[in-house]
Amino acid sequence: MPVVSSVLCVLPPFCGFCLVWYRLRCLVRQVGRLEEISVYDPLTGLRSGRLFESECAILCRGPSPVAVLLIDLDNFRRYNDGGYREEGDRALKLAARVLSESLRRRADRLYRLHTAGDEFVCFFAVKTARDAYRQAERLRAALAAAKVPGSIGIAYAEGLTVRDPAKLLSLAATNKNAAKLRGGDSVFPPDDPPPSAVVAAPIQDDFAAPIWVGGPVTP
Repeated sequence: MPVVSSVLCVLPPFCGFCLVWYRLRCLVRQVGRLEEISVYDPLTGLRSGRLFESECAILCRGPSPVAVLLIDLDNFRRYNDGGYREEGDRALKLAARVLSESLRRRADRLYRLHTAGDEFVCFFAVKTARDAYRQAERLRAALAAAKVPGSIGIAYAEGLTVRDPAKLLSLAATNKNAAKLRGGDSVFPPDDPPPSAVVAAPIQDDFAAPIWVGGPVTP
């Protein structure tokens, strides 16, 4: 009887400890799932656009020139004609796979900019502005071959300068809009030395070197 009494005295606290432990494990799993959702886009499996500025701020500290490509699928609404999202989701997954397979280096970064959008952001180190254009053209050609064409805007910055990822993304958005105005399925700026359809506009407050900004050339 004394043994049984001792066991009965210990049993309730032990059961309470087990219940608390189980609830903590469930909470850890839930937090892990939430962190995974915040890091990776649930539809495409790409990095979430929320990571772009923080990750690229670190990568921008390196000595190499960098390029940000903003990729926007052309006429995306046509995939969702009839009120169904399945075709649009398939197009996004296909574009994400094509872009991922087209990146050649482990250090290249690819993000889905917004969970509900059709834009992707690519960030990588390059050698020259022409190299950035060639990388963008290769991605454009791969998307076109997969029947999910897109317009690509380039923002390029020289090495050993202060680079702000948010401002680079803004410049890429400006150039992406210019690519759209050219009819889509194109890259902007084109592979031409300024001046042509491109202005080399130095932004002295933020960058020590000129960055290509899309826009008409004024005399």
